[in-house]
Parts: sequence; C-alpha cells; structure tokens
Amino acid sequence: MNTMENYSLDYEIFGDGKDRYLVNLRRARNEKRYLKITRKIGDEPESPYNNSSIILFEEDFTFFIEALSLVLRRYSCGEGRPA
Repeated sequence: MNTMENYSLDYEIFGDGKDRYLVNLRRARNEKRYLKITRKIGDEPESPYNNSSIILFEEDFTFFIEALSLVLRRYSCGEGRPA
C-alpha cells in the first residue's frame, strides 16, 4: 500500500498553469505526519528533473511556520534583511 492515496491526508494544488505547486500532508509508514511541498516546473511531460521538493517533518511544523511568518511579515512591511 505505497500509493499516494493511502498515505496522503490532505493536499492543495495551485499555480499559474505552467508552474504548479503541490502542498501535500502525508503519513509515513511509521504513522508520523510530514509535509511535502513540490514545485512542478514547466509543462514538459512528467520528469523528476522538472520537479523540486522539500519535506518537513511534523516535529518541525511550528518552527517552520514561525520562521515563514517572520520573513513574510518583514517582507510585507518593506523591511527584510539585507542581501
């Protein structure tokens, strides 16, 4: 039972038609949850070379959301850290 349907708990797909993102909350074989965020680049046939992904484990959700919130808040206020 290794199909996406068996381990996917929830997902959302968004993008502009050419580049798309899949945010997928999944359950691992050990029953722990993780988030997999995949970017599908371009409209070429399915190829692993056209995709990039990150995996975030459940124990890190809080830290990731906090860091993302801080960065986006600074960006929206025109602040941000110097490059």
